[in-house]
Amino acid sequence: MLRRQRAFRSTIALAASLTSVAISSLALAEQSTPDSAAKKVTFEEHVKPIFRQHCLTCHNLGEKKGGLALDSYQAVLEGGGSGEVVYDDGDYDGSRLWQLVSHEDTPIMPPGQDKIPAEQLAVLQAWIEGGILENSGSKAKAKKKNPLEFVAASRGKPDGPAAMPETVPMGVPVVTERPAAVTAIACSPWAPLVAVGGQRQVVLYHGDSGELLGVLPFAEGVPQSIRFSSDGGYLFVAGGEHAVLGLVAIYDVRTGERIATVGDELDIVFDGDANSDMTRVAMGGPKRMLRIYDVTDGSLKFDLKKHTDWILAVAFSPDDVLIASGDRSAGLVVWEADTGQPYLDLAGHKGAVTAVSWRDDGNVLASGSEDGTVKLWDMHTGNQIKSINVGGPVQDVAFDHQGRLITASGNRKATVWDAGGSKVRDLPAMKEAVLEAALSHDGKRAVYGDWSGQIFNVATDDPKQTLTLASNPPDERELLAAASQKLKAAQAELKKATDDLQPIQSKVQTMKDAVDAAKQDLASKRDRLEELKSTLADLNKKEQSAEETIRKAAEAADVSHDEMIAAKVGLKRGDIDDQQLALAEQQVADAFAALAESRRGLLATREQIVSLTTQRKQIQATIPTLEKVVSDADGRLQAAQSELEPVDQTRRQADAVVQKLLDRVRRIEEAIEASI
Repeated sequence: MLRRQRAFRSTIALAASLTSVAISSLALAEQSTPDSAAKKVTFEEHVKPIFRQHCLTCHNLGEKKGGLALDSYQAVLEGGGSGEVVYDDGDYDGSRLWQLVSHEDTPIMPPGQDKIPAEQLAVLQAWIEGGILENSGSKAKAKKKNPLEFVAASRGKPDGPAAMPETVPMGVPVVTERPAAVTAIACSPWAPLVAVGGQRQVVLYHGDSGELLGVLPFAEGVPQSIRFSSDGGYLFVAGGEHAVLGLVAIYDVRTGERIATVGDELDIVFDGDANSDMTRVAMGGPKRMLRIYDVTDGSLKFDLKKHTDWILAVAFSPDDVLIASGDRSAGLVVWEADTGQPYLDLAGHKGAVTAVSWRDDGNVLASGSEDGTVKLWDMHTGNQIKSINVGGPVQDVAFDHQGRLITASGNRKATVWDAGGSKVRDLPAMKEAVLEAALSHDGKRAVYGDWSGQIFNVATDDPKQTLTLASNPPDERELLAAASQKLKAAQAELKKATDDLQPIQSKVQTMKDAVDAAKQDLASKRDRLEELKSTLADLNKKEQSAEETIRKAAEAADVSHDEMIAAKVGLKRGDIDDQQLALAEQQVADAFAALAESRRGLLATREQIVSLTTQRKQIQATIPTLEKVVSDADGRLQAAQSELEPVDQTRRQADAVVQKLLDRVRRIEEAIEASI
């Protein structure tokens, strides 16, 4: 549930003059005692003396300039005419009182003078961090969670590859001798892709290489803002022509096709954004009305009239719950996206609010202003968390996925800030005021442009690595000539890479053939061993069977022999005749013949076993040698393949470049034909 706004804008009443006086001896003494860490810092004992020395001439219950009095605890808690100046959450950075007396924001206190002494600032800081206690009997509330704590989110990240231009046209609608002021820059949230607003066009560049990837026509005028959809697949371009027309156009990043045009304003649109499912578009401009359209049928859902001046900045929160809008008269409003009702009225800027950006988790809104500050706002409480003094009029501000910020300023600088609002580094200065800035999807590059039309693409960790982009690329014929020249050079590189590859491929094939032959020989020998093993097993069984047959044949021969002896004895006694004896003798002869045949078979089997066993031993003896041959040949093959791999990779890369340039040339030629 959306919570009601807490008033938090610090009063301008603190801008009244304050007289610098001596440091409070009481505050100094208690801050320097050894056990000071154990003592409470309270309003009555420590802070009120500082206010008495510096502030009460103007800010007392009798005078109460700007509605602010500082001579009683309750008066301090009430704040001034425009809200509270301190909170009991322990966050001194978010205190408007602290921001002004520490000179982190304007108007500085005391006006036109140096800061109050560091020792007294330390007392104020300790008092706020300790929970703004009234007296020694007061107890501090539990500290609230730091609103600047941030865990990177991946809301909107596509499941597959992030969108990049594939068939975006290469035609250049407008060619100029010199670039105009850079009015819009955006980086894809998930891909190395940069979109730059030009004159009646949006130019797409590869974020890492600076290569021109395509041009989107925007015939209605000059793009004033560019935003990517949460998944990076679509581009929202707001703009038009002053006093004539304003709209938001939605493009497919992959094809460059304009899939929708929303709005028909009577004046230019300075900024526009769509919710994550692209069903609603919010836009603002000189008409001072925040308008929200239904994309499905083009109908106007809300016409919000709270702003009193040109609306310069508009953005949906990442969860689509809120919409932030800022105007030229320092107005900053957060709206409920579903109802169009105001949610927060954020007062604090002293100049035009030129840009707004949401942190990925939607809990913090950053606003940039011509007053020289970027303010971070807690969307749960409405409190100002941090005011960053940029050092010049802020023209743009944007978060990245790590919660870092980049600012574009009239001091000719783009600056990167960490998630806590501390400066990381200034990037290379430009010729004139920097108007637009964005961080890449991985935070490794920053893209920013100035009033003169100059655009830098800089590595955030090493600003010396700088590319220059153009908001006004040359016409198609110049592009074709440049692409054709690059294609010719790439084709020469491809031919060289192919020529270098061929002898190595032949070498690899020779090695592969050798490995295959060695492996085939080894496999053949192993197959023969298995075959011999099986045959010997069968022969051993046959040998055992033959031995059993011989045993039985010998027994039968012995029986037949005994029977023949008995027949001879019977013949002498006259018990049998010669015919019977002859039969007995034949049986003996047959039995011994069978025995002899069995013995010959056994001998043959044993001879075969001996022969095959010898073969098996001979083949087994060759296996280690063959295995070494295979291993050596495989090693030579791997070495040759290692030699081949980088050369083949070079050839593949060269081929990819050629194919890419062929496609580029084709698309430029199509653009030229379409313009004839």
